[in-house]
Amino acid sequence: MKTGTIRESEKITRHISLSLDDPGQYSALELLGKALSSQVRLHILYLLKHQSLNIVELAQKLQIPVSSAAFHINLLEEAGLITAEMLPGIRGSQKVCSSRAEDIKISINDSPRQTTARSFSVDMPIGNYFDFKIHPTCGMVNETSYIESCDDVRAFYSPNRVSAQLIWFHKGYIEYRFPNHFLIDSQPSYISFSLELCSEAPGYRNIWPSDITFFLNDTELLTYTSPGDFGGRHGKLTPSWWTDGNTQFGLLKTIGLDKKGVSLDGVHQTESVTIDTFNLASSPYISFKIAIKEDAVHIGGINIFGKAYGDHAQNITMHIDAFS
Repeated sequence: MKTGTIRESEKITRHISLSLDDPGQYSALELLGKALSSQVRLHILYLLKHQSLNIVELAQKLQIPVSSAAFHINLLEEAGLITAEMLPGIRGSQKVCSSRAEDIKISINDSPRQTTARSFSVDMPIGNYFDFKIHPTCGMVNETSYIESCDDVRAFYSPNRVSAQLIWFHKGYIEYRFPNHFLIDSQPSYISFSLELCSEAPGYRNIWPSDITFFLNDTELLTYTSPGDFGGRHGKLTPSWWTDGNTQFGLLKTIGLDKKGVSLDGVHQTESVTIDTFNLASSPYISFKIAIKEDAVHIGGINIFGKAYGDHAQNITMHIDAFS
């Protein structure tokens, strides 16, 4: 804050911004606190909001002695809240006061906000899907048996679906809805979905391409072409009752999304969609959809493996890195 003669450039209304993080501003803060510590001085600031008044006029409006008004004016001027200039008057010069400050900002802590990195993982059983629209061939099995009947879409409504460890269908989609309550007051920087999958052929065929498309909250992320429906050896985790002539294992694939775009197994694929495209905490859930589209070049079906089938002991895993 400056004291003494006010230059012309200083007469304009301005903003006052002070911070406790700057010891050089402590004197100004002290003057400001003292200036605002009186109801009389607060009343003076109010009177000068829209007009200029000399000390005699202020004393009359406040019903106080001129000497007292002059004392209060000096304190307000020292704090930089008003200007007081000696101007010619009818009977000599007069001290005319006007408002100088428009607003005041005092920062208690200007230090950068410390962010806390957090990570979340959710394991989704493959039978715990929310919605589907599929076409045969299709079916589900658990660790001990088939779930209902094969190639019958109605079987996918069975309550026993929650025990599914292998799901397959020819085309269509299946949707999983993941919780997002842990994102309150957090900003996601990365999200990924990891699952074991392969194409779906009669029996198995190691060369059987299939275009598998992934969606996040109904926005298409990428399409992965699975090279085949794998067999020829028993899956490392696949139960012994599941015959060798069937699909045995898949490939573990990870679909990631960050501020740079979409990746597959850590390899960048596209920048058309980023994590900033989504407000992942705005709805009650996060939707992850796996589809074989009607217009796919290779409609070769899909097998989705749970933690008890195939080569990888996991279900569908969603992972999120966030900061708060």
